[in-house]
Amino acid sequence: MLSVVICGAVPSMVRSVRLYSQCSHMYVNVFPNGTIMARSDGNDQPNLTISTRGVSLELLIHSPVQDMFLCFNRSRLVGRRLTRYQAERQPNCLFKEEFVDGYNRYHLVKNEDRYIGFNRRGVQLRRGKSRLSERLHKCFSFMKEAHDFDINRHNIMRAGDLPKWRPQRRLRPPPQNSIKPPCHGVRHHHGRHQRRRNCDGT
Repeated sequence: MLSVVICGAVPSMVRSVRLYSQCSHMYVNVFPNGTIMARSDGNDQPNLTISTRGVSLELLIHSPVQDMFLCFNRSRLVGRRLTRYQAERQPNCLFKEEFVDGYNRYHLVKNEDRYIGFNRRGVQLRRGKSRLSERLHKCFSFMKEAHDFDINRHNIMRAGDLPKWRPQRRLRPPPQNSIKPPCHGVRHHHGRHQRRRNCDGT
């Protein structure tokens, strides 16, 4: 049996994304004072980075513009200015990712009832998942998008409103006897006067 030993640090996988809230229909935004809301239309919101912690499935969510990691305190989600080394050792900054009905959800590794979520106004949901009604569980769902993703086009495609492509109708060629030879005028060749067929057919 062959065993492989990996020495040294394992590089993490980093993805640059935007998180689109299913309830507020806006993007998650991190403000300079650490406040986090889902009130951005996407044009003014730079990407977030989601990176794995080594070979584990634990995630760190970082705002490069504000240089903050997304972490939970006792009551809500906030942005904290930490080094990556510090964030990896903060249990309130480590998340797990779930896939539910085509959407992404994020909860704390140490507390599976503590999810990132926003209501219709883009304000955070501060209660745990078990303390909310079933109809509000969709507010924990996000669409993870690349920076050049067009949400309006995506919604139109899902609604089936885009005009369907139809092949163009092939035109039938004209009858052979309807094709007329080209018209020519008088042509001079080697000093000899030659008259070719003109446009009147003579």
